[in-house]
Amino acid sequence: MTKAKYVATVLFIIVALLVIPNIVNADNEITVTREVMGTSGSIKFNFKGLTLDKTHEYEFGLTKTSAEQVNNWFAITDYTETSAVVNVTTGTKELREVVNATDTGYVAIKDKTSDTVILEKYSVDLKIPYLQVTNYTVINNGKEFGNTASECINVGLRNAGNSTAYYQYEKITDQNIINKYKEIKEKNGNVLELQNTLKTTPPNSNWSTWTYWNEHDSSGMNGFGNPENIISAPDYGLYYMWVYFSGENIKDIYGYILIDNLQPEIALEGISLPKTRTVGLNETITLNIEFNPSDATNKIVTWSSSDESVATVDNAGKVTGKKLGSAVITATSQDGNRKATCTVTVTEKSSNNNNNDNNSNNNNASNNGTTNKGSSSTTNGKDNTVAKGKLPQTGINAGIIIAIIAVAGGSILAYIKYNKLKGI
Repeated sequence: MTKAKYVATVLFIIVALLVIPNIVNADNEITVTREVMGTSGSIKFNFKGLTLDKTHEYEFGLTKTSAEQVNNWFAITDYTETSAVVNVTTGTKELREVVNATDTGYVAIKDKTSDTVILEKYSVDLKIPYLQVTNYTVINNGKEFGNTASECINVGLRNAGNSTAYYQYEKITDQNIINKYKEIKEKNGNVLELQNTLKTTPPNSNWSTWTYWNEHDSSGMNGFGNPENIISAPDYGLYYMWVYFSGENIKDIYGYILIDNLQPEIALEGISLPKTRTVGLNETITLNIEFNPSDATNKIVTWSSSDESVATVDNAGKVTGKKLGSAVITATSQDGNRKATCTVTVTEKSSNNNNNDNNSNNNNASNNGTTNKGSSSTTNGKDNTVAKGKLPQTGINAGIIIAIIAVAGGSILAYIKYNKLKGI
């Protein structure tokens, strides 16, 4: 074998050793999903892409850093040939201490039967969702709290360490969130459905300006606290009650409880629109809805046109004339149970009476049922006198005169040139 062939063979072997493991790992990519169990801070992780033996037993360890040695191993009872469920239960002191300390932990899995590690320090998310920090997701305004664990707001994750707590209120103004909350409330659904649409940043992260939480136990939270004798949001509405917990040698935690201080619903009994309106071509008018009762809670409507080639309407009820003709504009309540229609006619030019929503500038001489025939002026100050016959026109014949002069001049020049040529 020549020296060149020897070097090429060695290089081929090195490349193969580097590439083959990557191909194998690509076929066995590890993925993990998680589910936060209730409000205790316990999390269930589902690892997929493993290679396990159903005749063996497996264990997992959880550490705060990737460099930390696993000192405590816990049984894995739910697994297949390719997946394993790891239960990080905060009822276990060693696991709770890790969850309390960091938002990112590291899971190792080992084969207990052969005492070999099959998964080295895989990073997992230990952050608790905001609505699951305490034992409450919703508190009805006016709820009273006592001095026992069952009557207080529970902070399960902190039930083995001292913690200082603070809170503040923030009114929810996003109508989509409010409507979704009402929908969930009406069907007795799970408020956790809102979790992905709610805020993740408090209005003021400077906790020293928040209201101090009166702990149940002066030595620390010990799992529960009494924030107020009575929960009382500042005004009607739906609120975040932001909560903040801090302590020594543990991570800070933000969360919130929804405070329901919404006013009772006032049902919408009906809506109405003008029967007819006119609009000029390429002009706009706004249709105003009358609600019955006027203080109905939900005044959200959707608008539609029976023929958008004639007239279009936007979500504020503004109608635009597109071409001559008529179209029916319909307003529909959000629940679909109430409808009102208005037939809009598009004309070449709109009339003042129809174009002016307030009709404030359309005072005719017939306000009292009579007509002022002898007056040449109207209330809008315009002169409506119509001239009869033809008015003198100026400047119309200038072009003709110029053309005649040009033709005459050209004829003279042609005549002169012809006579010169003739004499040659």
